[in-house]
Amino acid sequence: MTMSRPLRFALPLDLKFGFRMLVKYPGLTIVGGLAMAFAVWVGAVVFEMVTAFTNPTLPLPAGDRVVQIRDWDVEAGKAEPRALHDFVVWRESLKSVTDIGAFRDVSISLVAPGIESGPVQVAEITSNAFRIAPAAPVLGRVLAPADERAGAPQVVVIGYGVWQKRFAGDAHVIGRSVQLGDTFATVVGVMPEGFAFPVSHEAWIPLRSDVLGQPPREGPDVTVFGRLAPGVSLEGAQAELAVLGRRTAAQFPSTHEHLLPQVRPYTSTFWDPSAQEMPLIYSFNVFAVLLLVLICCNVALLMFARAATRQSELVVRSALGASRGRIIAQLFAEALVLGAVAAAVGLAAAWFVLDRWGLRYLEFNLGRIPFWFDIGLSPLTVLYACGLTLLGAAIAGVVPALKVMKGIGAQLRQGTTGGGGGVQFGGVWTAVIITQVAFTVAFPGIAYVEQRQLARIKSFPAGFAAEEYLAARLDMDVPDVREAAAESAWVARGTRLAAALETVRQRVAAEPGVLGVTFVDRLPRDEHAERVIELEEDLPGARQAAPVPSRSGQQPLREVSTAQIDPSYFDVLKTPMLAGRAFDNGDLAPSARAVIVDKGFVDQVLQGRSAVGRLVRFGARRGRNVPEQERPWFEIVGVVKELGMGAPTQMGRAAGLYLPTVPGRDGPVNIVVHTRGDPMALVPRLRAISSAADPTLRLTALQSVDQVTSGVLWFIRLWFRMTLVLIGIAILLSLAGIYSVLSFTVARRTREIGVRVALGSDRRRVVVDIFRRPVTQVAVGVVAGGALIGAVAFFASTIGLEDGRIKPAFSAGQVALYVAYVAFMFGVCLLSCVVPTRRALGVQPTEALRAE
Repeated sequence: MTMSRPLRFALPLDLKFGFRMLVKYPGLTIVGGLAMAFAVWVGAVVFEMVTAFTNPTLPLPAGDRVVQIRDWDVEAGKAEPRALHDFVVWRESLKSVTDIGAFRDVSISLVAPGIESGPVQVAEITSNAFRIAPAAPVLGRVLAPADERAGAPQVVVIGYGVWQKRFAGDAHVIGRSVQLGDTFATVVGVMPEGFAFPVSHEAWIPLRSDVLGQPPREGPDVTVFGRLAPGVSLEGAQAELAVLGRRTAAQFPSTHEHLLPQVRPYTSTFWDPSAQEMPLIYSFNVFAVLLLVLICCNVALLMFARAATRQSELVVRSALGASRGRIIAQLFAEALVLGAVAAAVGLAAAWFVLDRWGLRYLEFNLGRIPFWFDIGLSPLTVLYACGLTLLGAAIAGVVPALKVMKGIGAQLRQGTTGGGGGVQFGGVWTAVIITQVAFTVAFPGIAYVEQRQLARIKSFPAGFAAEEYLAARLDMDVPDVREAAAESAWVARGTRLAAALETVRQRVAAEPGVLGVTFVDRLPRDEHAERVIELEEDLPGARQAAPVPSRSGQQPLREVSTAQIDPSYFDVLKTPMLAGRAFDNGDLAPSARAVIVDKGFVDQVLQGRSAVGRLVRFGARRGRNVPEQERPWFEIVGVVKELGMGAPTQMGRAAGLYLPTVPGRDGPVNIVVHTRGDPMALVPRLRAISSAADPTLRLTALQSVDQVTSGVLWFIRLWFRMTLVLIGIAILLSLAGIYSVLSFTVARRTREIGVRVALGSDRRRVVVDIFRRPVTQVAVGVVAGGALIGAVAFFASTIGLEDGRIKPAFSAGQVALYVAYVAFMFGVCLLSCVVPTRRALGVQPTEALRAE
């Protein structure tokens, strides 16, 4: 009890003194604070992202009791989504789960006079969903049980975003008739902003009762949801469902023998990590903590150097009775103040980044994001950041304090107060300095690689004037829920899509300023399907056509990028044939077997040999034994120049192969329109034409072809900015660390310097002797960093293929640039020695004698 009051009253004084030290040492405050703020920023962002996936919170009343019910196919090892039959059984028989409903996820074109047509994400859903997720509509009403009856007038509830964007917030939208695909519906309600249940939906239509009478494991895919009954646990609901599942399996053994019904948290409908994936996910938090430890070890180096310059003060305090724990507590409090300021900056930066780019980052990588993903600073994240701050303060404050106190003990025994006799940098600090300098040298090399990647993507050639072409993705609504499982419905859909695309082609081609219209499954400069091929001449016993050996001695490339195109594709892109002929309508016949290859195919696969007339076929996928009759041979009928085949991020040069197809026959396609003037000016007309051609057409991803890589560029730019921040902090820490080491060296040897100068020693030799060790550490770090860059550059050069040959590791110019860069970094590091050097030269003998 006697010690608690002094310590309690000392803490505010220590914190106040810590703030004064921040002002007194601005260099340490700025460098150390920025470094710790960066570590807290990374930790907060990573923790928020990981928590969003591993421990999502459903923002609904009693959201933790909302569940999903599904059938799990034990034999196939996957979920069985065709569960309409079982949904009816569960709704009627299950007592432990209430408000059981179902929804079907569809994308449907919304068309209405005077609004911009386009696809909306629709939930075909039972009305009890609005009891699970209660929210008062902004206008009108929600879906009601009467809307589900067969023959009831079709109605739709629209989301706030659709209301604002498509209807300009029209207060009289209720009662308005809109077209959803082939069906007309009346708008009966508008939901509030942020409402997107069940996942990320924009509109809601009733799931009609006449579609529920499906046989087992037939009908469309649906998701079943509900709420645990009062007092029932997830385990209790699972036990009742298991009994019901065994009863259904006995009744329908042919379909349910291997089905296991499961009750799971509702949020797992979007993402359900396996037990093997969870350690990998949590390892991101481990990375953040290790980054904090690494950075705070560097800050500890700065704190140690500062504490060493205050050693006389600490020796006097210790001699006057201050305990070891008391002095360590003060130094910890100083580090804690620095960490608290850094944490405030880091959390503010994390909030800014998450608010501005968090959802965009996830959508870029994952697509649609559920409404419960609220990427921001949660209280748990702030608490986690506080924990990181305490850990960082302990490393940056306590570790140097322990080292300093060890030196103070030696000085007290010697009866001295200055000179730092018992305090010196050991092997650990030396390793820290060398490692830091090495990464300081290497990090700019990483930034250079990323910058080159950006430049390469920007300059990745399309092979034609891409800025003159408009592109859009065209698809058609899925079949009606009552027909979705029927194969004939999908065949009819494909026929209808092909007819609609032909209508769109003719009408767009007639527009003023349009020079041509064509279709392709993958746009130039986008990701293309990669397929393995075989050449007829490669088969045993095949007639060889005077092959030209590979100049590199390697086997010719056998993997190609493919695209399915309309026969008019090359004409619209104004691309003449380099050899052979272009496609014609005869190549669309089922028995036709014609393909066209590009110059990359000729150079890499054929090693420059003539392509026209050769036969190729697609290889079987690994692990599959495909009969020969199902792998027909195709004849190469033409060669074109390279037209952005492959992807900008692909290593090396792509080899392209084109197949002719009827647009829409095999699924969604991209329309490509050659225009005179700004291609984006045609967008309104293209929307109107596609809606008029077929209201079920969905038009997405409208862009000029030169903007195809904009998403990838945004993603890489984001990482490039983060890399630059990391590089800046690493350089600041390294230079500050080197400066601190040299300053400490001078302070510790002040008396020695003065005495040697007084005895007539050459100043230059004195300085060389003092700074030999720090300069050696810098040199070793620079060499290590240079070696790291060299190793990475060599490895990268050996895997990049160009014209079928492995590039040499370095050219003479690259070697010269590399040496100049390493020399420059060595010079930058040595600049940090200027101030301590001048301080050493300025030491006077009388000052040195008084220092003791």
